[in-house]
Amino acid sequence: MKLTLMYFSPTHTTKKIVSAVGKVFFEKLLCETAVADITPLAARMRDYTFGEEDILVFGAPVYGGRVASPAAEVLRGLHGNGARAVVVCLYGNRDYDDALLESRDLLEQSGFRVCAAAAFIGEHSYSGKVGARRPDTEDLLAAASFGIVAFEKVASGEPIAKKIKGAYPYKEFSAFMLAPKAAPETDAGKCTRCGACISLCPVCNIGADLSDGGRCIACAACVKFCPAGARRFAEEGILSARKRLEENCTVRRQPEFYI
Repeated sequence: MKLTLMYFSPTHTTKKIVSAVGKVFFEKLLCETAVADITPLAARMRDYTFGEEDILVFGAPVYGGRVASPAAEVLRGLHGNGARAVVVCLYGNRDYDDALLESRDLLEQSGFRVCAAAAFIGEHSYSGKVGARRPDTEDLLAAASFGIVAFEKVASGEPIAKKIKGAYPYKEFSAFMLAPKAAPETDAGKCTRCGACISLCPVCNIGADLSDGGRCIACAACVKFCPAGARRFAEEGILSARKRLEENCTVRRQPEFYI
């Protein structure tokens, strides 16, 4: 038996939740454990094959009501071979729409037995005011609680009994979500040329000269982790979305479990 914690987590919010859930599993199983951070492009190009006795805890953020596309690509390429799985999604306090349902479906299509699922909240990538500083202590305690009941469900091998929120066909991406995003701008006066943004970008969009490669997914990793605070969103569509979110999506939402 092998336990794998796998996550796509550009701003580390999903990572925190998957790690909290996975810690419960590890403490109960004390088995071989692997961490697969599929945020870097190179990690998403690898082959991931599981055995029937293995367990996967998978997590990804929600973009536009769907599972983040780089994570979805990995899910489609996994080889589950009957392994059991737990799936979580992390959304920015607006809604997770069809993302958790889609993640469950993709895992099942790749040969996993999905036993439990949950939706958690993290600080929105567009605004630090929406889901501010989440997942927080309360969220991590909830993740640990979910881990306990999810472990029991995985031990039983039974599929999820509760209907997961979502609809078919899945929510269509808006024109805004489908359009190529302008990468965050760099403030030349603040930039120290440390290269952190280049190495952090999960789609290798930022050139050595900080040019925009046209592949930005607006994950905000370069904005949130620039040590000099030199990166910022400037695209009108993102700024408009940020305004709507700050006006309508600041009431604290709670995690939801599907067992």
